[in-house]
Amino acid sequence: MEPKVGGKMIEIVIFVVGLILLIKGSDIFVEAATRIAKAFGVSEFLIALVLASIATTLPEVTVSAISSYKGNSGIALGNAVGSALANIALILAVSAMIMPLKVDKIASENSLIMLGVSLYAWLLMADGVISRIDGMTLIILYFIFLGYLYKKHVTLEEIEGNNGSVAKEILILFLSGGMVIAGAELVVDSAVKIARAMGIPEVVIGVTLVSIGTSLPELANSLTATLKKIPNVSVGNIIGANILDILMVIGIASVIRPIIVDKSITRVVMPITLIVMLVLTVSLFRNHKVGRKTATVLLGIYTYFLYLLIQGKVYIPG
Repeated sequence: MEPKVGGKMIEIVIFVVGLILLIKGSDIFVEAATRIAKAFGVSEFLIALVLASIATTLPEVTVSAISSYKGNSGIALGNAVGSALANIALILAVSAMIMPLKVDKIASENSLIMLGVSLYAWLLMADGVISRIDGMTLIILYFIFLGYLYKKHVTLEEIEGNNGSVAKEILILFLSGGMVIAGAELVVDSAVKIARAMGIPEVVIGVTLVSIGTSLPELANSLTATLKKIPNVSVGNIIGANILDILMVIGIASVIRPIIVDKSITRVVMPITLIVMLVLTVSLFRNHKVGRKTATVLLGIYTYFLYLLIQGKVYIPG
């Protein structure tokens, strides 16, 4: 009996360490994103959309690629779609409930891009397989997206003579992003073990800790940015992470090994994900804001999704 108590104490210590990494890393991460935006002379939203989203989603891309190589490409699809849904319907909604998120005008057009590429990915799933060619088109779309952003928003002259400090801030962004991801891993792993030791049912653990765990870095960064009253970082990170999830996570995984798409993904999860993306996009086009009413709708949709998950009416590989 004694080792079990000792083991539980160790997991609690690990949980606390993970939480410290998560909170401190998010704080440094958001501040670095803000400084980079100033150095480039662009919106904080844009930096969060590209650099911040890459910093938090890169490990997910790597894990999905490895899973696909090992023959588990369905996990990559489940992670990508599940994260995209949780990012908006849970994380952004919770942030907006704390404080309505007023953002720059460019948020609406990039939200529309997110909706468009997700709709395209859903159409690719219609035949039950995302092929290597399908995957290549997704990857190409991501680079076209980056090219469009660069051409439209970035002026190199604005950072001339500032290259050293910008490079340093980008390094800080990625290192703090690593802190956030490491902290999230420790928090989720220890929380799962503590929950099991307490006799909490596996289905509850899976639906809460495991499914939300992949989006924990985005949650920490979004909440931190919201509390610091930098909504552009909060919303930009989520939209950027979703675009990366749909185009690069699914794209790279399917190029390595074609993905057999589970019917519940095409019939239930993707339609719900597209609905929450549409709700967000309409809200941003209306008043460039994610308010509490929108947040309530999003949380309602996510609650319904969790109900379907608990009832076993929907399955997400992962």
